[in-house]
Amino acid sequence: MSQPILIGITGNIGSGKTTFCNLLEEHGFKVIYADEIAQQQLNQPDTLKTLIKRWGKGIVKNGQPQRDKIAEIVFNNKSELDFLNSIVHPKTLSALQQIVDNSTEKYLFFEIPLLFEAGLELCFDYIILIRAPREVRINRLLQKGKETREQIEARINAQIDDQDKIPLCDLVIDNSNDLTELNNQLNSLLSTLKDIKPKEKIPFSL
Repeated sequence: MSQPILIGITGNIGSGKTTFCNLLEEHGFKVIYADEIAQQQLNQPDTLKTLIKRWGKGIVKNGQPQRDKIAEIVFNNKSELDFLNSIVHPKTLSALQQIVDNSTEKYLFFEIPLLFEAGLELCFDYIILIRAPREVRINRLLQKGKETREQIEARINAQIDDQDKIPLCDLVIDNSNDLTELNNQLNSLLSTLKDIKPKEKIPFSL
């Protein structure tokens, strides 16, 4: 059985990746959200047991990880973030590979915010960058009311800048305007989907 064409969708926070992916789903395409897969791995009992051993029982409530408390521990603490990633990332990559191996889709789309940061660019046949100006992204995130401007800017500064990602991508989608314009760019992509050829890729996980 031939594997699906793997298309990675990435972009910095506030760029509108999820909106774009939701539109893809409306067109009947399968989208895998890496953050959801990672959350599933975080929820595994063996993962929680390892994290409790390091950080204490306070990070779990009613058998569920307290993401805000874990975020407090790893934010601005690289060694703790590296520890968390060393536990969750391999399991997430294994789960992603399992999805690919079991898929009967012609095209599989993956929303991976930190695609380049995680060094996954060689796992895809085609990579799409969703981008918008920094101030547009900040204002979008401020409207959600969950974070201060200072917190948002700290998160943006921790990601690789769009300008460095553009040369590494096959397609750049400008999401600085409205939904109609985003839809037009999506339709343009779909009209050329058949032209995407498989590349020599590496698996997410062996």
